Amino acid sequence: MLELGSTEFHLAIPSFPEAELKHLSSKLFDTWEEYVDTALALRDYSLLLQVEEGSVGGIAKIGAALGILYIGIGNYGDFVSGVKTIGEQIGATSEFVTQHASRVFSCPDSKVTTRRRGGTIKSLQHLFTKVQRGELSAEEATARAEKILGTEAASTPQFLEDLRNAFDRCPRHHEQQQLPFVDEPDAPRFQPLELPSKPKSPRPAPVLGPALQLRIEVWRESKRKRKHTRVMKL
Repeated sequence: MLELGSTEFHLAIPSFPEAELKHLSSKLFDTWEEYVDTALALRDYSLLLQVEEGSVGGIAKIGAALGILYIGIGNYGDFVSGVKTIGEQIGATSEFVTQHASRVFSCPDSKVTTRRRGGTIKSLQHLFTKVQRGELSAEEATARAEKILGTEAASTPQFLEDLRNAFDRCPRHHEQQQLPFVDEPDAPRFQPLELPSKPKSPRPAPVLGPALQLRIEVWRESKRKRKHTRVMKL
């Protein structure tokens, strides 16, 4: 199973009693799952939501088997378009879960911080960018992709072959020549002004919340399997 993408969120609000935290986490998972089902064009995937107390923090992950991802990419005609489109869909689901988390847990937007991780999709996009810039050859990019995919690569060997061909056909960006700066003889010369630097005020020490005590995990290994919920004491 590949991690296609994930997002972390932190809500700077007091935590909830165990039963309520479990209920709200399950509610967030159900709403997120409904959205993913309409927004992500993959026929199967896994979902995992972890919510921890000590304020309220969470992480939401989407995963899929390489064969499923391969079919999904193929629905868009070519690798570049497929990877780009699925990446945008993953990004939309990440944005949704963080926005909805603030609503479910009644947290003002000013107290929400988030961090998104691209996962396998983002890594493949970076490889295409490097090939287009001429920083990697098709062979080098394919070798890096194989490392990113890990053991999943052996499950769908055709994926790497088609990916190698996509790298090879990938249009390269035109290299721009740097034009030398020409001084005109009559042009006045200006010296940059040196502004006095302001002393930096010391940053306040971060306020640490109480130690984590509970973690709620809600997950579904595939669309066809039932939802699981687990409460862990930390």
